[in-house]
Amino acid sequence: MPTVARNEIALAPTSLPSTPPLEFIAAAAEAGYDSVGLRLHRSPVYPNWFPIVGNPALMREVKQALTDSELRMLDIFTFYLQPETDLDVMAQAMAYGAELGARYAQLIGDDPDWARMTNNFGQFCDIAAQYGLIAAIEAPVNSRIVNSVPLARKLIADTGRPNAAIVLDPLQFFRSGDDLDVLVQDAQMFAYTQFNDGPLSGSREEPGRGSVPLRRILDALPPRLPLSVEWSAPADSMSSAREWAARALASTHRFLDDYYAGN
Repeated sequence: MPTVARNEIALAPTSLPSTPPLEFIAAAAEAGYDSVGLRLHRSPVYPNWFPIVGNPALMREVKQALTDSELRMLDIFTFYLQPETDLDVMAQAMAYGAELGARYAQLIGDDPDWARMTNNFGQFCDIAAQYGLIAAIEAPVNSRIVNSVPLARKLIADTGRPNAAIVLDPLQFFRSGDDLDVLVQDAQMFAYTQFNDGPLSGSREEPGRGSVPLRRILDALPPRLPLSVEWSAPADSMSSAREWAARALASTHRFLDDYYAGN
């Protein structure tokens, strides 16, 4: 494993979206990640998921697997603020995520009624605060209402809760066309960043091999933010979960070794 490790590196559940949670944890641990994220709430983008909360036996097994692996928990996925938002169900996921040691509850703003979304986000933050979690808005998400970093900042400002932050999606930021200066403004609002790459349109690519200006993005963000690796295998891949997790981490290490060697 490379000796240059400047950032905490987490395996995002979106990198292995079809992998059951225990296998996912094992793959991350064997590859050598520092931490993981877990999907504890249904996403409209990933309907074929593996529910954990509400399954007491699996909840115990997941907790034990994380303890045995010595992996840290970065975040829990993904809470959508939409017109029909069930905060009670979200609270159950946050309670369990906090029990696992999660630090962030990642959410996406997708309600056309701004006042309602602001109210729901405020309540979401209050619930998260009860469990010691920071509510991290993924931005931008170009297909959703909060489709820019400035809109994520506005939602946080309008809500006025102290436990709110932004998690950047570099690929979607690149595709949004926003200038990198947007990242420098109130840069302390970025808690961590996803780590992904790709072309202006089409599938994600290996970090450092796509068109996203990852070096310039890292330069603009606060130093040494945690990186949540988000690179899933193509549909025709024959790689096992463990093989793909290892490949994604090796690619990330190569990029970071080169990046820090030049800084």
